[in-house]
Amino acid sequence: MTKNNDLHQCEDLKILVKEIYILDINIKKIYNDIKFKYKDINIVIVNPNIVFGLEHILSIIKIISGKIKRNKKREIKNLDIEFLLRICYTDQIANAFQKLNDAKDKNNKDSEFICILFSKNPSDIENALKDLKKYDLQENALKEKKPEDEVNNRTIKTDSLIEISNRKKQYILKNLFKKELEDVNELFFIKDNFKFQKFLIERAAIALK
Repeated sequence: MTKNNDLHQCEDLKILVKEIYILDINIKKIYNDIKFKYKDINIVIVNPNIVFGLEHILSIIKIISGKIKRNKKREIKNLDIEFLLRICYTDQIANAFQKLNDAKDKNNKDSEFICILFSKNPSDIENALKDLKKYDLQENALKEKKPEDEVNNRTIKTDSLIEISNRKKQYILKNLFKKELEDVNELFFIKDNFKFQKFLIERAAIALK
């Protein structure tokens, strides 16, 4: 898998995907701080359970980029919201936030997130990433050299939050498609993770007409 801090390219957009571990921090505050400081940065912070592999993220941005290219006269006002709508498979902002709220793991005291930064300006991404790292428990743990990846008596996980898994598949079906799909365990793609990923990308493409 590609390293998290590598920049990816989609048309004229540079994309960086960052796993971040946060405790007792308001995600909205982080978002507002980054957006205020870097006007040309797009930032999305999501629950890792709804991200089904790196290709899932990159494909959604590719869909958005393609829409921008086709509709030059109708510029997308907020790419962050566009991304959220597509990864939640809805054309309603309220519905997207409701799905995100429903998908929260209420038993998880640690806050694990995937942060997606994308912009035409790679230097802005680099600078925004430096600011984002200030909130990251894992980054701070490495700086402070705390033993055994232990921060405030909480163990920092080393497994990738972006990776594909059967657990994520069930989580996505239960929390994002429970009202739309019946007998999900019998759907043809349920046993094939890559077919399922393709299904998610296709649904993201048609989420906004």
